[in-house]
Amino acid sequence: MPVVRGDVETVVATYRKRHERRRRLFPRAVLTGALAGLVAVFFRHLLERAEELRIHAFALARDRGLPGMALAVTAAAVAVGLAAWLVRRWSPEAAGSGIPQLKLVLQRLRPLRAGRLLPVKFASGLLAIGGGLALGREGPTLQMGGAVGRLVSRWLPSTPRERHVLIAAGAGAGLAAAFNAPLAGLVFVLEEVQRNFSPGIFSASFLASVTADVVARLALGQTAVFHSPNPGTPPISGLPFYLVLGVVAGIVGVLFNRALLGGLAAANRVPQRGRVALG
Repeated sequence: MPVVRGDVETVVATYRKRHERRRRLFPRAVLTGALAGLVAVFFRHLLERAEELRIHAFALARDRGLPGMALAVTAAAVAVGLAAWLVRRWSPEAAGSGIPQLKLVLQRLRPLRAGRLLPVKFASGLLAIGGGLALGREGPTLQMGGAVGRLVSRWLPSTPRERHVLIAAGAGAGLAAAFNAPLAGLVFVLEEVQRNFSPGIFSASFLASVTADVVARLALGQTAVFHSPNPGTPPISGLPFYLVLGVVAGIVGVLFNRALLGGLAAANRVPQRGRVALG
């Protein structure tokens, strides 16, 4: 069957178009990863300093008896209240962990006002977690990484498709930098945040996650976030026990999620000032 010249030209044009998209997207993904890594590094560093300050302040407060403890608790409550005010006043989408909110953005169900969200999420997260709330940094860091991707797509002219990919890549980069785990950031984006797999999303997320991890390791060192002893190679006979462990962990996870959602629904029925007072 003869090859039609028009078909060859179409194939060449398609290849050039894809190559041009990658040439535009991949440097943006690297920049997104580097900036998301820097944000994660500063956030983690300031949280560690805030924790040290809080522990030192409560130690001094205990030495001064009940008045000192009352002052320390009041200061922590003020920090949490200020965090809540910042979110309500300037960026309501910064409320919550950040992961469900970013999913809505990637599903095109909610806009991402990155210029407001990034500073508000950073400051409110620092105040709330530094004030003593039992919150993790992975959700805020992931959402801030997505905001970084949105800002990069605004600074460097990008198509709607590229903007979408950069937000997802920035989210993975934030998670990778938070835990020094680039593959975790990549897998999280592909499985939890962005389920519509494509080579572009995979490549951009990989580049952003690795870049963010390199930035975090250069700034914070090669130490692991979670330390565990090396148990050695488990015997084959122990595999059934790991299967049982996986089933039990899955059941506990489902129960915990349902309890958490129920608690959040109950908390939403309490007025905002009452929630702040209750911590």
